[in-house]
Amino acid sequence: MFADQARIFVAGGSGGDGSASFRREAHVPRGGPDGGDGGSGGDVLVVADAGMTSLGDLRRHRHHRAKPGGAGAGRKAHGRNAPDVVLAVPPGTVVRSEAAFLGEVMAPGERLVVARGGRGGRGNVHFVSSTHQVPRHAQKGEPGESRWIELELKLIADVGLVGAPNAGKSTLLGALTAATPEVGAHPFTTIRPNLGVLELDEERRAVIADLPGLIEGASEGRGLGHAFLRHAERTRVLVAVLDGAAADPLADWEAVAAELTAHDAALLQRPMPMVVTKQDLPEVHERWPALRRALKAAGLKAIPVSAQAGSGLKELRAALGEALDEAERRATNAEQAEPMRLHRFDPLDAGWQVVAESDGLRVRGRRIETSAARTDFTNEESRDRFQRTLERLGIDEELRRLGARGGTTVRIGAVELEWGDED
Repeated sequence: MFADQARIFVAGGSGGDGSASFRREAHVPRGGPDGGDGGSGGDVLVVADAGMTSLGDLRRHRHHRAKPGGAGAGRKAHGRNAPDVVLAVPPGTVVRSEAAFLGEVMAPGERLVVARGGRGGRGNVHFVSSTHQVPRHAQKGEPGESRWIELELKLIADVGLVGAPNAGKSTLLGALTAATPEVGAHPFTTIRPNLGVLELDEERRAVIADLPGLIEGASEGRGLGHAFLRHAERTRVLVAVLDGAAADPLADWEAVAAELTAHDAALLQRPMPMVVTKQDLPEVHERWPALRRALKAAGLKAIPVSAQAGSGLKELRAALGEALDEAERRATNAEQAEPMRLHRFDPLDAGWQVVAESDGLRVRGRRIETSAARTDFTNEESRDRFQRTLERLGIDEELRRLGARGGTTVRIGAVELEWGDED
């Protein structure tokens, strides 16, 4: 089965803990602290692999965790950095998390980190000062990111063949390229997109995608084509394929056009040559003049083709070349007219906020949550250092203002503390 969507869980590795050790060597009376830093946890990333065509492997294996970094050690030994977990995906894969866009990998080799590993904790050598020369604490490793992500494959093709079921799209693809898609006399023979390479001239090639047929209601989930509408988004040119043997080819196309519009109105604004297939059938050939007049009355112009006899293919190749040139001009103009993008950052990345919960108080803010995660609360010096951080940032005062007193539960990220009032 062609898998173009997958939902997986990814987790970066935690950073290794820093070391709180001291030199202990013969004849070295004042060895001092020599604890090394912890190693970084591994990242989880996706990489576009030209050899991949489906997300089936990720649908079968849904959980991916990177290893944690190694702990620091004495003699300033740095913990080992953990290896990354690399997930191969097809080019054209879009990554989202809870409906938020994370990124996409388009060209082979492009990489996107989807879960960062945590930084290693600092050893006690970093906390030596003129007033505190024997620090007995070190930082814990930072937790890695973890989340559920959704992967969606949108095929990258220059040209997409769209039309009703049994319109002759697969046969046309086979006539234009060396592809050998499954062809049948019944509707819905195509149950997955097929790709082929079209030779426009000695130096120019174009990738063509044959998309499953669309029926009325496809954008709402009816038929087979609805799941593949997203693949039309990646194409630069669409080819409207009308079944010349249908009872009313124009009405069939209007239904397909309505589904394309319902999915994305911009699709019909792309360069779109139109063809009427099966001209080798006598009845279709006889009806062609009347159909041509009906199309003209509707403001449409089509190329009569027969994939079996090869007629009209030369004209179609020329039309595709012109359409691709027009798509390139539009893309260039759009890039030149693209407005300046403003990037907005979450104010809690550097700031903080205290909110009341039913059974305590919660401190929010990436900086303070990271600091709490890296604090060893079993170590008195580490606790004191974290308390000074709360006081320096003004969080301690805000907690007291909101009613924190002895026994109040205070949550900071995944850390849950019990407030101890010294008064």
